[in-house]
Amino acid sequence: MRGEKLLAWRVPPVWKSLQTGEASAPENSKVLPNQKQMMKAVSATLDAVFNDVRMGLLETVGVDCALAIDERCSAILNLPEGTDTEKIARAIDLENIEAWCDDEKRVHVCLSPWFATKDVDQTVLSPVKVIHVLLGVHASDAAQPKTLKEKILSSVAEIMNLQKNS
Repeated sequence: MRGEKLLAWRVPPVWKSLQTGEASAPENSKVLPNQKQMMKAVSATLDAVFNDVRMGLLETVGVDCALAIDERCSAILNLPEGTDTEKIARAIDLENIEAWCDDEKRVHVCLSPWFATKDVDQTVLSPVKVIHVLLGVHASDAAQPKTLKEKILSSVAEIMNLQKNS
């Protein structure tokens, strides 16, 4: 095992009470306004971390994801239909990135607003490696020709490119 395993941020109970407006404090207390300010900053940072992870996955393997903030923060991977999600989650988890499947068999990859830049990079690279190796998926697959004519033209262009580079 290399390095420390990256774990999902455990959302504190005060987070939900701040979002719903149920939080209260005595009149002279500065706790509640400071918590609200902190929540905004943490939310913005978590959004930025998620956006970097999302863009990295889209650019490299063409897999989109959604942000989940429940008890733990995660990116839910939108994997191709028929994917063995348990296998994918276990493989990512073995790469020192906390990953799990939910009750709907969706793969969650940990996120945290406290990740350093290198942690965000690792949160992208580990799922990318697993998805590429186990599913053979990469972003350029989405641009593959669909019709027979497009396939023939693509093959001719590829042959010409190979000949040109030889």
